[in-house]
Amino acid sequence: MTGTLQIDVTRGASRARTWLRDNGLPYSDEIPLEASGIEFADGGHYGVEIPVVNNFRVLEATLGMLQAEGLPVTRFNETLGAMLLSDAEVLDMLALCRENGVGMVFALGPRPEYDRKAAFYRGGFGASQGRRINNNDALAQTAEEALRLTEMGCRGLIAYDLGVIRMLKEMRDAGVLPADLMIKSSSHCIVSNPMTAKVYKENGADSVTTMHDLGLAVLQDMRKAAPDLTIDLPTDVYGSKGGFIRFYEVPELVQICSPMMLKIGASAQSHPHDPVNENTIRQRVQRVGLCLEYLRKSGVEAEYISDKSPHRCVPVKV
Repeated sequence: MTGTLQIDVTRGASRARTWLRDNGLPYSDEIPLEASGIEFADGGHYGVEIPVVNNFRVLEATLGMLQAEGLPVTRFNETLGAMLLSDAEVLDMLALCRENGVGMVFALGPRPEYDRKAAFYRGGFGASQGRRINNNDALAQTAEEALRLTEMGCRGLIAYDLGVIRMLKEMRDAGVLPADLMIKSSSHCIVSNPMTAKVYKENGADSVTTMHDLGLAVLQDMRKAAPDLTIDLPTDVYGSKGGFIRFYEVPELVQICSPMMLKIGASAQSHPHDPVNENTIRQRVQRVGLCLEYLRKSGVEAEYISDKSPHRCVPVKV
């Protein structure tokens, strides 16, 4: 019986792969996995982020259930757009988070779905292009929203457009927005590869919500391409976005992506615009507990984000 001869397969695009590899750039999905060795500046490897907390009622109920279960949360995301909330409700949400030492990140508007000058983006083709702003008035209104929210004590904003992120960075650099403001990109910005992540960091993003289905190799190279960027990675997704759950990968994700936010709980809904009721909140909280249980059982030595980290986006009193 003869032995099997081991012959390496010659990969396609070999010239490009060689140049990219030799210049420290992503070149393959088949690479050894490595821990990042990076923590948040004030300590810790991961935090917990819960999306679609779009009003005070949902915030209060979610926080109460988490506390009853003894589960941590780093920051909540409001995702419909703070322009749909009154000042009074925003202030109530900020106060509740501040009193409990958790973060609140508000989404900016107007986005194309609300902007009368962006009807193209509400059609079938336009909807697939993301939520790009296509007029100067919308930029000005978004800047005004950023001023409104930060003046009320908000220290975390979600943007849906690279140009908006660049604008917020310039406002922050000029001192018009607070120096400790964290700027976060939505998954609708479609950050799906390491080079795009680097571009977002260079233009002002402190956190990026990646596309939901990225493999471990891509995430590893994303971390290398932008070492100062917080990676916000969905661990489970809405039914309408595929409905997959990757809790078994959480130990690898925390090691590879650190510093990162585990974005947990979307799979409790079919669509992000679905109404949130008590059962939805209960399922979200259950997902948080389950996800962290997978991490704990793995034996990976990972520390929760420090209370001092500005990436927590805890509101300030004004």
